[in-house]
Amino acid sequence: MKRSLTHLLFIFCFLLAGNTYKAQEPNVIKIKKESNLVKAVFDNVDLKLMAVDRFGNPRDNQITSYKLWIKGKGDAKGYQGFSNNLTPEMIKELNKLKRAAKIFFTEIQVKDENDHLQKLPDVIDTWFPNCKNCDNKGTGY
Repeated sequence: MKRSLTHLLFIFCFLLAGNTYKAQEPNVIKIKKESNLVKAVFDNVDLKLMAVDRFGNPRDNQITSYKLWIKGKGDAKGYQGFSNNLTPEMIKELNKLKRAAKIFFTEIQVKDENDHLQKLPDVIDTWFPNCKNCDNKGTGY
């Protein structure tokens, strides 16, 4: 009886040592760094596109490229931009508008903190023209 108990104890220790050896193998942990930048917004006062972090704070990251689409009465005009500020051509077209129009920023690329390019979701906004360009027919003003 004592001999079989010794054998069982030996076998148990052998199996436990084998499992302990396997448990000590190093595990590989892969970490994917997420950028804080989640979207872009259009600043209609300064006429520029800004990146926004996940907490809603505007960032001064460089926007490297985007396409601005101005939707008119049946057609849409596209303009290519390569900085945060709108180009003079884009501003000229927006200032010529006499009615409110939808504007779309697509294919937005921004540099993150590590100078890697990151694609941001499209931005849809409404452009309201200056009142001096508006048609005031029938408003009583």
